[in-house]
Amino acid sequence: MLDFTKGAPPLYYQIKEMLKDKIENEEYLPGDILPSELELQNQYNVSRITVSQAVKELANDGYVSRARGKGTVVISNKIEEKLNKIMSFTDEMKMRGFEPTTKFVKVNIVKLNKTIAKLLELSKDDEAYKIERLRYVNGSPMVFFVTYLRKSLNLPLDESRYMDSLYGLLKKNNNLTISKVKENFEAVAADEQLSECLDVDIQTPVLKRTRLSYDMSGNVLEYTICYYRADKYKYSVEIEV
Repeated sequence: MLDFTKGAPPLYYQIKEMLKDKIENEEYLPGDILPSELELQNQYNVSRITVSQAVKELANDGYVSRARGKGTVVISNKIEEKLNKIMSFTDEMKMRGFEPTTKFVKVNIVKLNKTIAKLLELSKDDEAYKIERLRYVNGSPMVFFVTYLRKSLNLPLDESRYMDSLYGLLKKNNNLTISKVKENFEAVAADEQLSECLDVDIQTPVLKRTRLSYDMSGNVLEYTICYYRADKYKYSVEIEV
């Protein structure tokens, strides 16, 4: 029952916690559809705005996903990647027993703006490869990659060559191995393109990861922007003192 007394937690928070408890106690299982917002509104005798906020908070916490045309779906545990080694997305997923696939690839040669040129240690208007890829895991959209690589690598323009591991391709085509990476993480709101690619609502929180990779000689090899579904993916760091 909701607590309507003065000083009680906000109603949306109480509803979120009740739904969370039901998920954690397996009253709702992964793949189950939660009651509609109208049904929850009638069940708890609250406004539609209160229910919408509760469901939004539940989605932000990674318990449910709002799928277009389906409703609010309970999701399984997030895939957890440990940030203690350099590994391609393909190898990481296979190691964990998941099936990675690529649903979309676009390869272009583009002129660089000042920001990206500086990251790649090139000059503004220099040309580079721009590779966009949408990766799935076990049949569900997981991450959208936008990668920039030096044109001097002479990579193939055949998009079918980029369906598997990009690092594997660089090793095979150029005998290059990643020796060091610098990464940043932040939360961003999904725009129209990310909403379409990742099958989430516009403005849904998405995990943005940027990576600068270096080869064995210490040269910048790759600049990649990754957009992960925040309801399905997380990172962990273990530090010993």
